[in-house]
Amino acid sequence: MAPLGRFFCIAALTAILAGCGMPARESGGRGSSPRAFKPIDDTAVLFWDRQTLETADLITQIANEYNARHQGLPVKVEHLGDYTDINRKLSVSIQARELPAMAVGYDSMTAEYVQAGAAVPLDEYMNDPEIGLTEADRADFFPGVLTTSTNTAFGGLTYSFPFTKSVLVMYFNKQLLKSAGIDAPPKTWNEFLKQCRHVKEKTGQFGYAVDVDCSTIDGMIYSRGGELVRGAESLFDQPASIAVFEFLETLAREKLAFQIQPGTFDDRDEFTQDRVAFFFRTSSLRPYVAAMMAQEPDGWGIAMIPQSNPHAPVTVLYGGNIGIFQSTPEQQRIAWGFIKYFTSAEVSVRWALGSGYLPLRKSAADHPEMQAFFNQWEYNRAAYDCLPYARPEPSIAGWQEVRTLVERAGSQVMSGLKTGGQAAMDLKQEANRVLAAAQ
Repeated sequence: MAPLGRFFCIAALTAILAGCGMPARESGGRGSSPRAFKPIDDTAVLFWDRQTLETADLITQIANEYNARHQGLPVKVEHLGDYTDINRKLSVSIQARELPAMAVGYDSMTAEYVQAGAAVPLDEYMNDPEIGLTEADRADFFPGVLTTSTNTAFGGLTYSFPFTKSVLVMYFNKQLLKSAGIDAPPKTWNEFLKQCRHVKEKTGQFGYAVDVDCSTIDGMIYSRGGELVRGAESLFDQPASIAVFEFLETLAREKLAFQIQPGTFDDRDEFTQDRVAFFFRTSSLRPYVAAMMAQEPDGWGIAMIPQSNPHAPVTVLYGGNIGIFQSTPEQQRIAWGFIKYFTSAEVSVRWALGSGYLPLRKSAADHPEMQAFFNQWEYNRAAYDCLPYARPEPSIAGWQEVRTLVERAGSQVMSGLKTGGQAAMDLKQEANRVLAAAQ
């Protein structure tokens, strides 16, 4: 989110809390009274989503199927832009005291909604003997996926549920690696650096096209055994974090990598034109890369990102969760029903195959259609196999602003404005100030 946009969002939420005399961590559960908010639409269960094109059509189709299965108000899907757009509109809606029944977002955004008293804890629904999750359901979800739902900053309650998930993976160009005399992608960061050097020396091409994205940097820190926060304190001064920024400094200094224009997919485009050996992105990009590499279907692959210790791998869990907002008991109950239906084993597989996102359930691997998909190409299973090792990013208030600081620090290193060590230490101080102010 742009700094100005974040300022208005935070200002709006602060005004709400001050104006209503509402404690920062108050939130209403099912049927709480009196309710400070009302639904924007009292004729439908409004769902604000970010999907477009085919995936938007698929979500609408699934919503229509759910509507046919239950009595009461229908779920109505509205597409409002990306996560930041939805976050901005929700901030305005909170100020106006009128909300949709549910919306997608990152958990760091959900933390802001909880502070404003607008988010509904889902624990009552999840534990309900009639409409809740069974023990078998809970055991079927990957632990890292469910971890994203629990907000430790708010009493360990669940304020959102996993919805559209993917993992950070490494895309590697087999043709370019072969030209450099390399027959397998790197498993460690030392191997990655060596392979980038070989690619540069043997082919004259860059090893890595860098999208300076916070989630990628966070994944690199995780993969080196590091952590991102402790409570409301950032840990960018720890050895693993410093090593990541120094690694970027080495790549830039030796001209082994270049930074792409922010907000573009230039890394993917350079990769599919055989002009770069590696790039790191969400696994949900796989269908788009496959379409662009249709003439060279065996010329590329997907793997776990390099690690300091390949025997204990870690990567980042991407994607949005879905939260329920203060409306009416009926709307909230129907919203939960839709979430449960969408994340059911059968629909989870269907969504994964139709969208490029990952199924949230362990049992998905045994589904005949998923088995057929895995068998179509040797790397189709790569992202799914990363799920047990995927970790979410921090869900604390203020993290959205910290993301921008992380990306600025990465860009400063790639452009030579700061050394890796200096960028990491400065980032530590800046992030701490933001997180302290947001709590």
